[in-house]
Amino acid sequence: MLLDPTTLLLGCAALIVCAALVASFVRWPVWAIGLYVAAQLWQTRQDMRQSLPGAGLALLPTDVLTVCLLVAALIMLTGTRGRRAPALLLALLVLTAYSLIRGFGLFGVQAAGNEARNFIQLLCVALFVAVVSPGRNLVRAFTLIWVPAACALSCLALLGWLNVGFGSNADRVMVDGVLTGTRPVSASEAMIIAQAATMLLCGRGPGRARALAWVLLVVVVLTQHRTVWLASGVMITGWMLSRHRRTGSRAAALGVLGSLSTLYFLAASWGTADEVTSSLAASSEDDRTLVWRVEGWQALLPRLEQVPDWLLGLPFGSGYDRVINGTFTAVSPHNYYLEVLLRLGLLGVAVLLLVYATAWRAAGADSEHKLVLRLLVCSQLVYMFTYSLTPEQAVILGLLAACAQPRSARRPPTLQESPCPTKPRSSPASPARTVRI
Repeated sequence: MLLDPTTLLLGCAALIVCAALVASFVRWPVWAIGLYVAAQLWQTRQDMRQSLPGAGLALLPTDVLTVCLLVAALIMLTGTRGRRAPALLLALLVLTAYSLIRGFGLFGVQAAGNEARNFIQLLCVALFVAVVSPGRNLVRAFTLIWVPAACALSCLALLGWLNVGFGSNADRVMVDGVLTGTRPVSASEAMIIAQAATMLLCGRGPGRARALAWVLLVVVVLTQHRTVWLASGVMITGWMLSRHRRTGSRAAALGVLGSLSTLYFLAASWGTADEVTSSLAASSEDDRTLVWRVEGWQALLPRLEQVPDWLLGLPFGSGYDRVINGTFTAVSPHNYYLEVLLRLGLLGVAVLLLVYATAWRAAGADSEHKLVLRLLVCSQLVYMFTYSLTPEQAVILGLLAACAQPRSARRPPTLQESPCPTKPRSSPASPARTVRI
């Protein structure tokens, strides 16, 4: 089949652009991370779904960036001495590739590829960040990316609330004859705001940074995402407990009790009075309730029939079709642990949890960023109970995977690249001493 000149020209231009992106990603990794996060958030806000003609795949802008990030990661691994890919992420990639190949044979490229997109993007981006991390102070770079993103999302949330108001119990309201969602930001976007606030609280910035952190936390409360509330409460509790040596254990305990009580009051006051008084059957009809999700989990687990299914999962393309309270649904399980179990098996769940466990342990060696790294671990572990891990959270996963690497696998940082850069200081009060032999 001959290609027309226009298609050939566009193909060559696309290859040149991709090559330029890969070269820039290798040269400026932090720029690559910021570009991917911005593209992912912009794509989510625009709700883009462009089809690739003839292939049946939904081609998205972040798919191109994911391929470029993967190629850049491979170049850095092969071209730079002292870099090693994290074994745990490679194990997850191998399990994903195995499940994807099986899905190609059983369900075709379209069904398997579309379903595996989130897994592939998540692991490729995490691999790139994990390869970059040794010898670089990415925690501060992530703060510079996360905080502006959180501020931008907060402004978008404020604009949305100006149209629909605050604290609406309905999912959608009529604005100028058009149905509009009452939640101007999604749960994944609210999670970015909460994590940015935690980074500011754990940092050593001025008082204005702390004030901005509390403003962002107020925005998180108004977003009405209960899972994000819980994750934020866990992070705030951990931050307060870390301050007990300076403020007193009693004050820390009172602060924790007050924060958890406030979260409980807000959760109880937001549209949950009817759920408490209603029956479980009525509650299960609402996809926002935990009962509805648990019924969906129970309907999906019997699909793992044989021992290989439990160990390696079902191939991509199998879908998540189930019947809940007489209603057919095919959406994701609303539980990332279950989603990994269904596609990567118990081995995938074990490797994923091992990434967080080793990152938690390794974070203790970083005195400057120990607290924020461990709080980020807790935030993702809580978030995955009711939501899938989104691609932008792959940046945090990659940082944690880099922390989980053995110390022998990390390149010794130079003075300019030290994760905790300090300038050599001379003490004027200590005179120079000479030793006589």
